[in-house]
Amino acid sequence: MTLEADVQIKELAREIIAGAGMPYTPEQLAEIPSILAAKSRYFWCIDNQEFDIMLDCFVEEGFQTFWSGRPGNKDRNKQVEQNRRTCGFDMVPMHFGYNQIVRFTGPDSVQLLTKMHDYHTYKDNGDTYSGYGLYVDDLVKCADGRWRIKTLRLTYRVLDGKLRQQ
Repeated sequence: MTLEADVQIKELAREIIAGAGMPYTPEQLAEIPSILAAKSRYFWCIDNQEFDIMLDCFVEEGFQTFWSGRPGNKDRNKQVEQNRRTCGFDMVPMHFGYNQIVRFTGPDSVQLLTKMHDYHTYKDNGDTYSGYGLYVDDLVKCADGRWRIKTLRLTYRVLDGKLRQQ
């Protein structure tokens, strides 16, 4: 099934595509690997079902999510529990993030545009659920020097199969 992207997320993506890296400063270039690693940690935590580690992917204060434009969790603990329910131990999840673009919004803040494909296989019968979409995340560099996700936004464009409700 194909879906229209959320208008606000699509507009943020457009702004990032139009304005990112024109050009990056040497300081920004030095930060980009750590920024990309922050998003990769999130995907690895879901896929390896490392929910204890996932908590550290998000900021402690001011965290929020948006799913296809609808507000979601405003608490990182609740987000981790949601991920545990939707990508828990009854399936093998796989998430792929690619074609990432970083837009610096301040010295310690960025927006990260990521194309995404997720593929879930249920262990009991091999049914699959797959989706293609895009993330536009806000990340901040925390006092310990680590980049963490402050705002997580996802909009799907294509869905195949059904995600089971837990």
